[in-house]
Amino acid sequence: MVHQVTRFSDAFSAWENWNLTDFDSKSECLLAFKQALQQVEPELAAVVSYHIEQASALLAETHQLVGPTGETNELYTAGRGVAVVIQDALQQQAKHAVVAQLTAALIAGNTVILCSDDDELSQALESAYVQSSLPTHLVQFVALDAYHQLLDSDVRSLGYVGSNEVEKTINRLLAQRSGAIVSLTSETDLVNIPVAHDPHLALRFITERTRTINITAVGGNATLLELGSETH
Repeated sequence: MVHQVTRFSDAFSAWENWNLTDFDSKSECLLAFKQALQQVEPELAAVVSYHIEQASALLAETHQLVGPTGETNELYTAGRGVAVVIQDALQQQAKHAVVAQLTAALIAGNTVILCSDDDELSQALESAYVQSSLPTHLVQFVALDAYHQLLDSDVRSLGYVGSNEVEKTINRLLAQRSGAIVSLTSETDLVNIPVAHDPHLALRFITERTRTINITAVGGNATLLELGSETH
């Protein structure tokens, strides 16, 4: 248990810096990861490329909102925290689904702990991770059954690839937790893998935030909020 607590602590520390990293820098790091993965698993590298490209259209820009009293309001996204991705299936389509969720979680600003007994996939991903410019502890690799202990920590996102039966069990575990609600992204259709092909997958791992900047005076331009006429 202590071992998994340490892994979570390391992942959370890495998240604090990664979450503050701008989108372009995160994208460059993940492209280096993709290039390293290309040497051994070109099909999986293509999955990484796809989700970086899709996330760029969704997350790269800060959106300007209406400022009714003269202020500027900006809508932007941030990562939720530590994401745990559970791989409970070993076929090739399952590998694609895992890499899709891992990439989407990372580009959205999260750290990832991958729980998997697929040694071949874990070794390929870890080798690419070491060769890339991704920060230390941003991605960690543990055994499949480690997720039971990790769910006792303050995990904020959960990805699952496997069967409907285990998905239901995990849902029950999440429902019993106290504290922040944990979002579950699951891929149980391992033939069509619709979640892995979802161009909006990164949105499942983000939280929206707003930033307000007063550009007029303290209190804003109150005259814009005046009701009625001078005679009222």
